[in-house]
Amino acid sequence: MALNVCFIALQLKHYWHENPERVSCDISQIAAELKMSRRTLQRKLKEENTCYLSLQDSARLDLTMTFFAAGKSVSEVSETLGFANRRCFTRAFKRWTGESPKTYKK
Repeated sequence: MALNVCFIALQLKHYWHENPERVSCDISQIAAELKMSRRTLQRKLKEENTCYLSLQDSARLDLTMTFFAAGKSVSEVSETLGFANRRCFTRAFKRWTGESPKTYKK
């Protein structure tokens, strides 16, 4: 018996790593790119005990750390990841890590 398991969460993380500008897309846009309905994507993620927003936050944090390590500024990271402005990014970063991006980069 062949085991054919397709982990949507891993696919999304890989997709966002390759296309960081798409991490800001909503679930309907990503579902369309994966050629499935929004509801199907939600159901598959639920089967993997996760949800779109938590995966999106995790990917944004991972990408942020990668960009900071590459020397990108807070403004560049904020813009690349699709935040409305730098302040929104700073608030999200504090929620993820407990400290500001400026403090983290030091």
